[in-house]
Amino acid sequence: MKIITILLLVSSLTLNDKLFGIWKSTDNNSVQYLNFKSDGKLLEVKNKETYRYDFTTKENFIQLELKNGGSIEQSFYINGDTLVIQSFVDGEPILNKYVKEKLAL
Repeated sequence: MKIITILLLVSSLTLNDKLFGIWKSTDNNSVQYLNFKSDGKLLEVKNKETYRYDFTTKENFIQLELKNGGSIEQSFYINGDTLVIQSFVDGEPILNKYVKEKLAL
């Protein structure tokens, strides 16, 4: 039982480490960037505006803390170099896909 718990914890930490970095939306009509930082900060660049959120992850869920005190929880998974975030609007599932950006320094 301890081995299963340790494996789940290591798997969760590895998934969260893959989340950190810059992601670009795959939607050509609305370019959006997400920058997940290891200190729990998320920068979202959308329509030439930047939004900042605090975030936490637990298993396959991201919880964003909003400035008005509310929060948003979305499920996510990473498939290769693609991040898929699922949310619901009026009971309908919305899938947003992002590709990992590589920075040349």
